[in-house]
Amino acid sequence: MNFITTAGETAPVLIRRRKGTKHLRLTIGQNNQVIASVPWHTSDRKVANFIDEQRQWLEGQLSSAPKVYSLMQWLTQEPYLTASGDVFDVRIELSVKRSADYIFDQGGAVLVLRLPRVEECYLRALVSLFAKDTLVCRVAYHSKRLGLKYGSLSVRDQSSRWGSCSARRGISLNWRLLLLSPALQDYIILHELAHLSEMNHSKRFWTLLDHYDPLRVVHEAELDQVSAKLMRVGR
Repeated sequence: MNFITTAGETAPVLIRRRKGTKHLRLTIGQNNQVIASVPWHTSDRKVANFIDEQRQWLEGQLSSAPKVYSLMQWLTQEPYLTASGDVFDVRIELSVKRSADYIFDQGGAVLVLRLPRVEECYLRALVSLFAKDTLVCRVAYHSKRLGLKYGSLSVRDQSSRWGSCSARRGISLNWRLLLLSPALQDYIILHELAHLSEMNHSKRFWTLLDHYDPLRVVHEAELDQVSAKLMRVGR
């Protein structure tokens, strides 16, 4: 099923039938698709009618939603990645090797991503590797500085979350942290490290996070401004 705007643009419709859901609800996904969350036995025709009734709202949401970028498109437009508390210029090169790798050039100021073929799949795999290498070091730096110990660390392709911390003290981070400024990247890391002591978002959690990051409120506001856009990169 697709939703076609009055301008002739097409957005796919994803229907999610859930037991226990009582009402029909529409949202816009990270791929700028229409997500219809509906009761389990709702027919496709009823969903289509509901979408048509919400046409004006949907068109407004779709028109204001940030554009979806491939990672190649994004780095062509914004050739920078954050790592180790710094921002590196990024250059993509065709490599003579069969596998992708990265090196630093110009005294460490430029990150060179070397690909066997300049294609999205190779770029995504290499940036994910770079994210794992650098975020492991950054989390280790902050945890040592704060006297904290965590379990495992994974870097993943989360659809909407920047990070999470499990009851087993495992931290998971979104590779898109590389697209944030150094201050915001550190804020996400410190947020998850604070969960090692306080698993919920209680008053004690926010007090602790304020201690880890005195500019926490400012960084949260800045993150809110960029999250919708950056979460659509590499979809």
